[in-house]
Amino acid sequence: MNDLVIRGGLVMDGTGKPAYRADVEVRGGRIAAVGQCSGPYSGKILDADGLVVAPGFIDAHAHSDTSFLRDSSGASKLYQGVTTEISGNCGSSPFPWPDRPDPENWRCASFADFLRRFDAEGCKMAVNQMMLTGHGTLRESVMGAGARPATADELDRMKALLRQDLAAGAWGLSLGLEYAPGCFSNWEELAALARVVREYDGIVTCHMRSEGLRIREAIQELTEVGRISGAHVHVSHLKLDNYRVHGRAAEVWAQLEEARREGVRVTADMYPYTASCTTLSIRCPRWSLDGGDEALLGFLRGPRRQEVIEGIRTHYFNAERAETCLFSDDAGFWPEIVGKTLRAVAEDLLGTTDYAAAAAEVLLRTRARALCIFFVMSEEDMLYFLARDVSIGSDGWAMSGDPAKVRTRPHPRSYGATAEFFRLAREKGFCTAEEAVRRVTGGTAERFGLTDRGTLAAGKIADITVFDPQAIAPGATWLDPVRLATGVRHVIIGGGIAMENGVQTEARLGRFLRHGKLSAQS
Repeated sequence: MNDLVIRGGLVMDGTGKPAYRADVEVRGGRIAAVGQCSGPYSGKILDADGLVVAPGFIDAHAHSDTSFLRDSSGASKLYQGVTTEISGNCGSSPFPWPDRPDPENWRCASFADFLRRFDAEGCKMAVNQMMLTGHGTLRESVMGAGARPATADELDRMKALLRQDLAAGAWGLSLGLEYAPGCFSNWEELAALARVVREYDGIVTCHMRSEGLRIREAIQELTEVGRISGAHVHVSHLKLDNYRVHGRAAEVWAQLEEARREGVRVTADMYPYTASCTTLSIRCPRWSLDGGDEALLGFLRGPRRQEVIEGIRTHYFNAERAETCLFSDDAGFWPEIVGKTLRAVAEDLLGTTDYAAAAAEVLLRTRARALCIFFVMSEEDMLYFLARDVSIGSDGWAMSGDPAKVRTRPHPRSYGATAEFFRLAREKGFCTAEEAVRRVTGGTAERFGLTDRGTLAAGKIADITVFDPQAIAPGATWLDPVRLATGVRHVIIGGGIAMENGVQTEARLGRFLRHGKLSAQS
């Protein structure tokens, strides 16, 4: 007898093999069989006629580190068919903060403490989470935000904290080398920490030092870390974000392939948009970030303010480029800027055409926490990378589907990255539907070492997405980003029904999946 049967669908099993018509039986939270089932059925029957039955989609790069605590629905991801997110990226995670825990902001001493608190407080979430330990968090917890190399003792302490998190089930280490304090680390520090990750057969994901003018050097650094440490290294949100290097996607991909031929295990993810989203402070000169946000604010209030402004001007801003910077979040300090470009903020709110000075004023008024959408990539490069074997990561958050609960105007990738990938694959034809499914299921699961999910086969955990391959598409736009994707009909997580007939249920079935542990348990 069966707990659940998904009947009559076109199975795309996550391996990339040709689709075939079959039923999928679920029993005890696992897939019992994939084939022609005759019954009788004692449990639920879901009709999948005319639909694709696939493994649950995996968001390879997310920042839902604590967003699921503010809104347990995870609707922005679930309505795209996402059942698992990989969070703690770009060097930032809620742990480890052994000496400076912050209960209000969920800063925890370790990953194990984070898990214990989640369970103790009875928290729930709709989508599974695979957590990485952030290198920037690790570094700051040990040695603060200063611009200096780690001492031998500090590096030993970082390694010990990293081992503790990896032993508790963290999936690896994330680097954020374009942000403070990660940008102050040297190659030796990164290689030493990567060796620890290799001990646990984990992964080192990396927001590289440059995704523009110095991208070749940035890739060289990351692949060298992989070569020396033996760890699997992974390029986060692969892109070319400077107009001076647009059109060089083939060169970048060739560099990655050359490293693979030389024995480096290097992979990548990306999101299918031509705009990024990050903090405004990323445009500041590196010296001004020595000491973190408070140090930057001190420079902006003091005699070196103009030096910071000139650094911002050199790095990025002029009249044309100020038009490519759209404010998406003011951190609650200056709501008038949300949804406006830097050019509009400068001219309409501040009465100036000095856009670098306007950026400095925004940083001051938002305490350096403003988030911006930067329109900096070319569609040609994006489509070239999408046609390669990259995973798809939103670089976004699990969020509510109710605009009234979402104060900001986030990048639409939180609500549409996976769905947009399927839309583009369908309309641009750069890969088959079976390959598109593999890229967001079995391919990503294999890269991150997730062994009990990602393909539809007997014995696997029953994370399943049923969708219309001709209708799956994002609803989110740049000006109206809090809109749910369409085309996903049913979502099963751990054998339970998270979405039925296109409507999310009240069930909150997400779990923390732990590397080296029984991932069905939190």
